[in-house]
Amino acid sequence: MKKKLAAIGLSSLIAFTLMGCGGDEESSADAEPENTEETEEKNEETVEEVTNDESTDDFEVATSIEQIIEEEPGQYAGTKYNKAVVHRALDEMDFAGDDSFEVYAKILPLLNESETYKDMYQSTKEFNAEIESAISGTPEGLDLDGTEGGLPPANIVILLDASGSMSAVIDDRTKMGLAKDAINDFVASMPEGVHVGLRVFGHEGSSEKEDKEISCDSTELVYGLETYDSNTFNESLKQFEPTGYTPLAKAIEEAKGDFANAGDAQQNIVYVVSDGVEACGGNPVAAAKDLQESDIEAAVNIIGFDVSSSDQKELREIADVGGGSFETVHSASDFNRLWEKERVRLYNEWSSWTASNYNEVSSEQSSKLNELYSKESNFANLTFKEESRLKEAVQYLKNNEKIDNEVSQEVRSMVIQRQDVLEEFRDDMDALQDKIKEEGDRMKDTIQEKGDEMKEKYRN
Repeated sequence: MKKKLAAIGLSSLIAFTLMGCGGDEESSADAEPENTEETEEKNEETVEEVTNDESTDDFEVATSIEQIIEEEPGQYAGTKYNKAVVHRALDEMDFAGDDSFEVYAKILPLLNESETYKDMYQSTKEFNAEIESAISGTPEGLDLDGTEGGLPPANIVILLDASGSMSAVIDDRTKMGLAKDAINDFVASMPEGVHVGLRVFGHEGSSEKEDKEISCDSTELVYGLETYDSNTFNESLKQFEPTGYTPLAKAIEEAKGDFANAGDAQQNIVYVVSDGVEACGGNPVAAAKDLQESDIEAAVNIIGFDVSSSDQKELREIADVGGGSFETVHSASDFNRLWEKERVRLYNEWSSWTASNYNEVSSEQSSKLNELYSKESNFANLTFKEESRLKEAVQYLKNNEKIDNEVSQEVRSMVIQRQDVLEEFRDDMDALQDKIKEEGDRMKDTIQEKGDEMKEKYRN
C-alpha cells in the first residue's frame, strides 16, 4: 500500500525526526506541547481512575477501521492530551512481566482517537460523490444525444407563397428562385433530428379572375414533416412555379393539420415566406392566433419578401399574434443577411450554453474535491498525531526501564500496523475523489464536445 505524507506542522516534523535519532536509545519525541499546571491538576483525578484499571483480558487488536471506531475513546485523546499527565499515568501502571500485546493494550486506551475517527468515518461514508449539476436545455431543444426524451427537437413547417407576384425579377432572379434557394440553405443548416415540412400555396390556377377560386383553394404539403433529405427536398421545390393568388389564411389553417398529423416535438414552428398579404378573403391573423393558442402552440414567423409598407403592417400583426417574429427582405443579400443573423444567434447561444454548463459542473466538482481533500488532510494529521503520541509513550516506558528494548520495538511495530489499517481508509477517500474526477470530467467533456460540434456547424 502506498504511504501518503500528511500535511503537518514544522514542529511535528522536527519531533518526528528526533524520534528516529540518537545512538542506542530512541529519543523522546516532543511532538506535543506541555499543557499548563492548571490542566495537569484537572487531569490528576483521571490519572488515578486510569491506573486502577489495567486489565487487558478483553482487549483485541483492531484489524479494520470499523473495529477502530468502536473502541473506547482515549482518556487523553484530542485536546485532553498532556504529556506530563500521560507520563504520571504510565508511572502508576505496572508493566512488570508484560509482553508487547499487554503493554499495547494498556497504553492505547490512554491515547486512542477512535471518537474523532468515528466522526470522520461517518461523514465520509455519507459524502455524496455524485455530480448533481443539471445540464440545461440546449438552444435548439436538443439534448446531448441529439434528441430529448425520444422526441425530435422541432417540427418546422415552411409556407411558401407561389402566387403570380413571386415571378417578379430581383437581382436577375425571380423572387421564387431566390426564395427557394434561401429556404433550401436554411433547412440544410438545421440540426439533425429536426422534422421539416414544405407547404406551398397559390400554386394552381392563375392570377386571372376566372381562376381565382381554384387558386384560392390551392395549398399542398409537397414535403411531409420528416427529417431533411437534400435530394428529396430539392425535388419538392421543383414541383411548382409562381402562378395564382395568395390564400395565406388557408395555408396557416392547413399547417395546423400538418402538425396534428405529425408526431410530438420539443417545439412547433411556422415560417411564412411571402411577398404579399391575404388575397382570398381569409383572415390570416385569426388563423395564426388560433394556431398559437391551440395545443400545438406553433410560433408563426413571417419573412416578407419585397413587401410594401402597408403590407408589412398586416404581416407584422400576423407574426405578433402568432407568437413569432417579422423580418423583411428585398434582395438575395437580404436573405443571406437573415440567415446570417440566425447563424450568429445560434452560434452565440451555443457558446453561452457550453460555457455556462461547463462552469457549473466544474464548480461543483472542485467544491466536492476540495471538501474531500480537507477531510483526508484532517484524517492524516489525526493519525500522525495518534501515532506520535503512542510512540512517545513507548519511548517513555523504555527510557524509564518499565519495558525492555525488545518489547519496545514490538509495541512500536503494533502502532505502525494500526496506522496501516487507518491508511486503508484513506484509500476509500481516494476512491471518492476518483469518482468525482471521472464523473465531472465525463460531463465536462460531453458538454464541450456538443458545444464544439454545434458551434462548428454555425461557424462563419
